[in-house]
Amino acid sequence: MPSDERVGLALQALAGQREAFQSALSTTVEQVQSFLDEHQGSENGKTDRIGAELGPFAAGRINTEQMAKIFGSSVSLDTLTVETIEKARDTISELAKRDHDMFLADVPSGGDLRSVVARALEEIGRAFGAVRIYELTRSGSYHGNSHARSLGSFPFDKWSRGERRLAPPLVVTIDGVDLRSGALAEFLDGSQKIVLVVRGPCAPARLVRLITPGTFVVQSHDGSGLDKLAAYDGPGIGAVVPESAAQFVHDPTGGDTPAQRLTITSTPEKPPRMSVGGLSGKQQAEELAQLRALAQQAAPATAAMADAAAGVSADPVDKLAAWLLTQADLSE
Repeated sequence: MPSDERVGLALQALAGQREAFQSALSTTVEQVQSFLDEHQGSENGKTDRIGAELGPFAAGRINTEQMAKIFGSSVSLDTLTVETIEKARDTISELAKRDHDMFLADVPSGGDLRSVVARALEEIGRAFGAVRIYELTRSGSYHGNSHARSLGSFPFDKWSRGERRLAPPLVVTIDGVDLRSGALAEFLDGSQKIVLVVRGPCAPARLVRLITPGTFVVQSHDGSGLDKLAAYDGPGIGAVVPESAAQFVHDPTGGDTPAQRLTITSTPEKPPRMSVGGLSGKQQAEELAQLRALAQQAAPATAAMADAAAGVSADPVDKLAAWLLTQADLSE
Protein backbone atom coordinates (compact mmCIF):
# COMPACT_ATOMS: atom_id res chain seq x y z
CA MET A 1 0.00 0.00 0.00
CA PRO A 2 1.48 3.40 -0.96
CA SER A 3 2.83 5.51 1.84
CA ASP A 4 0.37 8.38 1.30
CA GLU A 5 -2.57 6.01 1.68
CA ARG A 6 -1.14 4.63 4.91
CA VAL A 7 -0.67 8.15 6.23
CA GLY A 8 -4.31 8.82 5.42
CA LEU A 9 -5.33 5.69 7.31
CA ALA A 10 -3.37 6.80 10.35
CA LEU A 11 -4.79 10.32 10.29
CA GLN A 12 -8.30 8.95 9.91
CA ALA A 13 -7.90 6.56 12.82
CA LEU A 14 -6.75 9.45 15.02
CA ALA A 15 -9.27 11.97 13.68
CA GLY A 16 -11.29 12.15 16.90
CA GLN A 17 -8.31 13.12 19.00
CA ARG A 18 -7.08 15.64 16.42
CA GLU A 19 -10.48 17.31 16.11
CA ALA A 20 -10.95 17.45 19.89
CA PHE A 21 -7.63 19.28 20.25
CA GLN A 22 -8.41 21.82 17.53
CA SER A 23 -11.89 22.37 18.95
CA ALA A 24 -10.37 23.06 22.36
CA LEU A 25 -8.04 25.61 20.77
CA SER A 26 -10.93 27.40 19.05
CA THR A 27 -12.89 27.54 22.29
CA THR A 28 -9.84 28.96 24.09
CA VAL A 29 -9.46 31.71 21.46
CA GLU A 30 -13.08 32.73 22.08
CA GLN A 31 -12.52 32.81 25.83
CA VAL A 32 -9.39 34.95 25.54
CA GLN A 33 -11.11 37.35 23.15
CA SER A 34 -14.07 37.61 25.50
CA PHE A 35 -11.70 38.47 28.33
CA LEU A 36 -10.08 41.20 26.21
CA ASP A 37 -13.45 42.63 25.18
CA GLU A 38 -14.49 42.80 28.80
CA HIS A 39 -11.34 44.36 30.22
CA GLN A 40 -9.65 46.56 27.65
CA GLY A 41 -12.50 48.97 26.91
CA SER A 42 -12.37 52.49 28.38
CA GLU A 43 -14.79 53.66 31.07
CA ASN A 44 -16.44 55.97 28.54
CA GLY A 45 -16.79 53.10 26.13
CA LYS A 46 -18.51 51.00 28.79
CA THR A 47 -20.84 53.89 29.62
CA ASP A 48 -21.81 54.33 25.97
CA ARG A 49 -22.32 50.58 25.54
CA ILE A 50 -24.62 50.34 28.58
CA GLY A 51 -26.55 53.38 27.38
CA ALA A 52 -27.03 51.85 23.95
CA GLU A 53 -28.18 48.55 25.48
CA LEU A 54 -30.74 50.27 27.74
CA GLY A 55 -32.13 52.35 24.89
CA PRO A 56 -33.91 55.74 24.77
CA PHE A 57 -36.04 54.95 27.83
CA ALA A 58 -32.93 55.17 30.05
CA ALA A 59 -31.97 58.65 28.85
CA GLY A 60 -32.29 61.13 31.71
CA ARG A 61 -33.64 58.44 34.06
CA ILE A 62 -30.71 56.06 34.65
CA ASN A 63 -27.15 57.08 35.51
CA THR A 64 -25.30 54.92 32.97
CA GLU A 65 -21.92 56.23 34.13
CA GLN A 66 -22.61 54.95 37.64
CA MET A 67 -23.81 51.60 36.27
CA ALA A 68 -20.59 51.25 34.30
CA LYS A 69 -18.61 51.66 37.50
CA ILE A 70 -20.79 49.18 39.39
CA PHE A 71 -21.06 46.49 36.74
CA GLY A 72 -17.87 47.16 34.83
CA SER A 73 -14.77 45.09 35.40
CA SER A 74 -12.68 45.96 38.43
CA VAL A 75 -9.56 44.92 36.53
CA SER A 76 -7.78 47.53 34.47
CA LEU A 77 -5.32 46.26 31.87
CA ASP A 78 -2.41 48.35 30.74
CA THR A 79 -1.25 48.45 27.13
CA LEU A 80 1.60 45.97 27.60
CA THR A 81 -0.71 43.43 29.26
CA VAL A 82 -3.24 43.75 26.46
CA GLU A 83 -0.54 43.30 23.81
CA THR A 84 0.83 40.22 25.57
CA ILE A 85 -2.59 38.59 25.79
CA GLU A 86 -3.27 39.46 22.15
CA LYS A 87 -0.04 37.72 21.11
CA ALA A 88 -1.05 34.64 23.08
CA ARG A 89 -4.51 34.73 21.47
CA ASP A 90 -3.01 35.04 17.99
CA THR A 91 -0.69 32.08 18.62
CA ILE A 92 -3.57 29.85 19.71
CA SER A 93 -5.71 31.08 16.81
CA GLU A 94 -2.97 30.31 14.28
CA LEU A 95 -2.61 26.76 15.58
CA ALA A 96 -6.39 26.26 15.67
CA LYS A 97 -6.58 27.08 11.95
CA ARG A 98 -3.81 24.69 10.95
CA ASP A 99 -4.79 21.68 8.89
CA HIS A 100 -3.63 18.13 9.58
CA ASP A 101 -0.07 19.21 8.75
CA MET A 102 0.35 20.16 12.42
CA PHE A 103 -0.05 16.48 13.30
CA LEU A 104 2.37 15.22 10.61
CA ALA A 105 6.14 14.92 10.71
CA ASP A 106 8.66 13.36 8.36
CA VAL A 107 12.07 11.95 9.17
CA PRO A 108 14.29 12.49 6.11
CA SER A 109 16.46 9.58 5.06
CA GLY A 110 19.28 9.26 7.56
CA GLY A 111 17.52 11.63 9.96
CA ASP A 112 17.05 11.33 13.71
CA LEU A 113 13.60 10.15 14.79
CA ARG A 114 13.73 11.56 18.30
CA SER A 115 14.76 15.04 17.13
CA VAL A 116 11.97 15.20 14.55
CA VAL A 117 9.32 14.12 17.06
CA ALA A 118 10.66 16.53 19.69
CA ARG A 119 10.45 19.46 17.26
CA ALA A 120 6.93 18.54 16.17
CA LEU A 121 5.74 18.37 19.78
CA GLU A 122 7.47 21.68 20.54
CA GLU A 123 5.41 23.28 17.80
CA ILE A 124 2.17 21.76 19.10
CA GLY A 125 3.21 22.79 22.61
CA ARG A 126 3.09 26.45 21.59
CA ALA A 127 -0.64 26.23 22.30
CA PHE A 128 0.00 25.20 25.90
CA GLY A 129 2.67 27.87 26.28
CA ALA A 130 0.31 30.56 24.97
CA VAL A 131 -2.44 29.52 27.38
CA ARG A 132 0.04 29.68 30.25
CA ILE A 133 1.10 33.20 29.23
CA TYR A 134 -2.54 34.27 29.12
CA GLU A 135 -3.18 32.87 32.60
CA LEU A 136 0.02 34.38 34.02
CA THR A 137 -0.65 37.78 32.47
CA ARG A 138 -4.21 37.81 33.65
CA SER A 139 -3.08 37.06 37.20
CA GLY A 140 -0.21 39.55 37.09
CA SER A 141 2.50 36.86 37.26
CA TYR A 142 3.90 37.29 33.76
CA HIS A 143 7.66 37.92 33.55
CA GLY A 144 8.67 39.20 30.12
CA ASN A 145 11.31 37.24 28.23
CA SER A 146 11.31 34.27 30.61
CA HIS A 147 7.76 33.44 29.52
CA ALA A 148 7.65 34.99 26.03
CA ARG A 149 9.78 32.15 24.62
CA SER A 150 6.79 29.84 25.11
CA LEU A 151 5.13 31.48 22.10
CA GLY A 152 7.98 30.31 19.86
CA SER A 153 8.24 26.73 21.10
CA PHE A 154 7.26 24.77 24.16
CA PRO A 155 9.07 21.40 24.50
CA PHE A 156 7.37 18.26 25.74
CA ASP A 157 9.47 18.04 28.90
CA LYS A 158 7.86 21.28 30.11
CA TRP A 159 4.29 20.09 29.57
CA SER A 160 2.30 19.56 32.75
CA ARG A 161 0.41 16.38 33.58
CA GLY A 162 -2.83 18.00 32.44
CA GLU A 163 -1.29 19.19 29.18
CA ARG A 164 0.04 15.71 28.46
CA ARG A 165 -3.47 14.36 28.97
CA LEU A 166 -4.67 16.79 26.27
CA ALA A 167 -1.83 15.98 23.86
CA PRO A 168 -2.91 15.51 20.22
CA PRO A 169 -1.60 12.57 18.16
CA LEU A 170 1.38 12.67 15.83
CA VAL A 171 1.87 10.70 12.59
CA VAL A 172 5.50 10.28 11.54
CA THR A 173 6.83 8.91 8.24
CA ILE A 174 10.25 7.29 8.39
CA ASP A 175 12.57 4.90 6.56
CA GLY A 176 12.73 1.49 8.22
CA VAL A 177 16.51 1.69 8.50
CA ASP A 178 16.17 4.85 10.61
CA LEU A 179 13.57 3.42 12.98
CA ARG A 180 15.08 3.54 16.47
CA SER A 181 11.88 3.48 18.44
CA GLY A 182 13.45 3.24 21.88
CA ALA A 183 14.24 6.95 21.65
CA LEU A 184 10.50 7.73 21.79
CA ALA A 185 9.91 6.27 25.25
CA GLU A 186 10.19 9.68 26.93
CA PHE A 187 7.24 11.00 24.91
CA LEU A 188 4.85 8.18 25.79
CA ASP A 189 3.06 9.79 28.70
CA GLY A 190 -0.39 11.18 29.41
CA SER A 191 -2.51 10.52 26.33
CA GLN A 192 0.22 11.05 23.74
CA LYS A 193 -0.23 8.85 20.66
CA ILE A 194 2.45 8.44 17.98
CA VAL A 195 2.00 6.44 14.77
CA LEU A 196 4.98 5.59 12.58
CA VAL A 197 4.42 4.96 8.88
CA VAL A 198 7.47 2.95 7.83
CA ARG A 199 9.03 3.13 4.37
CA GLY A 200 10.98 0.10 3.18
CA PRO A 201 12.28 -2.85 5.23
CA CYS A 202 12.66 -2.59 8.98
CA ALA A 203 13.57 -4.83 11.91
CA PRO A 204 10.61 -7.19 12.50
CA ALA A 205 9.78 -6.32 16.13
CA ARG A 206 11.09 -2.80 16.50
CA LEU A 207 8.37 -1.63 18.91
CA VAL A 208 8.77 -4.46 21.41
CA ARG A 209 11.17 -2.36 23.48
CA LEU A 210 8.35 0.11 24.18
CA ILE A 211 5.97 -2.43 25.73
CA THR A 212 5.18 -1.45 29.31
CA PRO A 213 2.10 -2.28 31.41
CA GLY A 214 0.39 1.05 30.67
CA THR A 215 1.45 1.67 27.06
CA PHE A 216 -0.63 0.58 24.06
CA VAL A 217 1.65 -0.77 21.31
CA VAL A 218 0.57 -2.02 17.89
CA GLN A 219 2.38 -3.11 14.73
CA SER A 220 0.38 -4.01 11.61
CA HIS A 221 0.76 -4.18 7.86
CA ASP A 222 -2.51 -2.46 6.99
CA GLY A 223 -3.24 -0.07 9.85
CA SER A 224 -5.47 -2.50 11.74
CA GLY A 225 -5.45 -1.86 15.46
CA LEU A 226 -4.93 1.88 15.12
CA ASP A 227 -8.59 2.45 16.02
CA LYS A 228 -8.01 0.67 19.33
CA LEU A 229 -4.87 2.70 19.87
CA ALA A 230 -6.87 5.90 19.36
CA ALA A 231 -9.60 4.75 21.77
CA TYR A 232 -7.17 3.81 24.54
CA ASP A 233 -7.17 6.25 27.46
CA GLY A 234 -3.43 6.53 27.88
CA PRO A 235 -0.17 6.75 25.93
CA GLY A 236 0.44 4.58 22.92
CA ILE A 237 2.50 4.01 19.81
CA GLY A 238 1.73 2.26 16.55
CA ALA A 239 3.60 1.42 13.40
CA VAL A 240 2.37 0.58 9.92
CA VAL A 241 5.13 -1.79 8.81
CA PRO A 242 6.00 -3.88 5.74
CA GLU A 243 4.72 -7.46 5.52
CA SER A 244 8.14 -8.81 6.44
CA ALA A 245 7.69 -7.48 9.98
CA ALA A 246 5.74 -8.96 12.88
CA GLN A 247 2.14 -8.01 13.61
CA PHE A 248 1.05 -7.70 17.22
CA VAL A 249 -1.05 -5.70 19.68
CA HIS A 250 -0.23 -4.96 23.29
CA ASP A 251 -3.42 -3.71 24.95
CA PRO A 252 -2.99 -2.65 28.60
CA THR A 253 -6.68 -3.31 29.25
CA GLY A 254 -6.28 -7.00 28.38
CA GLY A 255 -5.15 -8.21 31.79
CA ASP A 256 -2.55 -8.15 34.53
CA THR A 257 0.18 -10.15 32.80
CA PRO A 258 2.05 -9.52 29.53
CA ALA A 259 0.62 -12.74 28.10
CA GLN A 260 -2.93 -11.50 28.70
CA ARG A 261 -2.22 -8.11 27.16
CA LEU A 262 -0.22 -9.23 24.11
CA THR A 263 -1.63 -10.78 20.94
CA ILE A 264 0.74 -11.81 18.14
CA THR A 265 -0.88 -12.17 14.72
CA SER A 266 2.20 -13.07 12.71
CA THR A 267 5.98 -13.22 12.85
CA PRO A 268 8.57 -13.82 10.10
CA GLU A 269 8.88 -17.45 9.00
CA LYS A 270 12.67 -17.24 8.81
CA PRO A 271 14.98 -15.67 11.40
CA PRO A 272 16.43 -12.33 10.33
CA ARG A 273 19.95 -12.53 8.94
CA MET A 274 20.66 -9.23 7.21
CA SER A 275 21.55 -6.10 9.15
CA VAL A 276 18.92 -3.34 9.03
CA GLY A 277 19.93 0.17 9.98
CA GLY A 278 22.94 -1.04 11.93
CA LEU A 279 20.86 -3.63 13.81
CA SER A 280 22.41 -7.07 13.29
CA GLY A 281 20.44 -10.21 12.53
CA LYS A 282 21.12 -11.42 16.06
CA GLN A 283 19.79 -8.22 17.61
CA GLN A 284 16.65 -8.43 15.49
CA ALA A 285 16.21 -12.09 16.52
CA GLU A 286 16.55 -11.04 20.16
CA GLU A 287 13.69 -8.57 19.77
CA LEU A 288 11.54 -11.29 18.19
CA ALA A 289 12.45 -13.67 21.01
CA GLN A 290 11.47 -11.04 23.56
CA LEU A 291 8.13 -10.55 21.80
CA ARG A 292 7.39 -14.30 21.89
CA ALA A 293 8.53 -14.59 25.51
CA LEU A 294 6.14 -11.86 26.60
CA ALA A 295 3.26 -13.64 24.85
CA GLN A 296 3.86 -17.03 26.46
CA GLN A 297 1.26 -18.11 29.00
CA ALA A 298 2.57 -19.01 32.42
CA ALA A 299 3.01 -22.78 32.69
CA PRO A 300 0.44 -24.44 35.01
CA ALA A 301 1.78 -25.22 38.46
CA THR A 302 3.10 -28.75 38.79
CA ALA A 303 2.05 -30.95 41.70
CA ALA A 304 5.40 -30.32 43.34
CA MET A 305 4.95 -26.55 42.97
CA ALA A 306 1.46 -26.77 44.40
CA ASP A 307 2.70 -28.85 47.35
CA ALA A 308 5.53 -26.42 47.98
CA ALA A 309 3.06 -23.52 47.98
CA ALA A 310 0.98 -25.42 50.55
CA GLY A 311 4.03 -26.18 52.69
CA VAL A 312 4.06 -29.92 51.85
CA SER A 313 7.35 -31.76 51.25
CA ALA A 314 7.99 -33.22 47.80
CA ASP A 315 9.68 -36.33 49.33
CA PRO A 316 7.51 -39.49 48.74
CA VAL A 317 7.96 -40.71 52.34
CA ASP A 318 6.89 -37.39 53.75
CA LYS A 319 3.91 -37.27 51.41
CA LEU A 320 2.82 -40.80 52.50
CA ALA A 321 3.17 -39.87 56.17
CA ALA A 322 1.12 -36.76 55.63
CA TRP A 323 -1.62 -38.79 53.94
CA LEU A 324 -1.70 -41.39 56.75
CA LEU A 325 -2.04 -38.63 59.31
CA THR A 326 -5.04 -37.24 57.48
CA GLN A 327 -6.69 -40.69 57.51
CA ALA A 328 -5.97 -41.61 61.13
CA ASP A 329 -8.43 -40.90 63.93
CA LEU A 330 -6.32 -39.40 66.69
CA SER A 331 -9.20 -38.17 68.80
CA GLU A 332 -8.36 -40.72 71.56
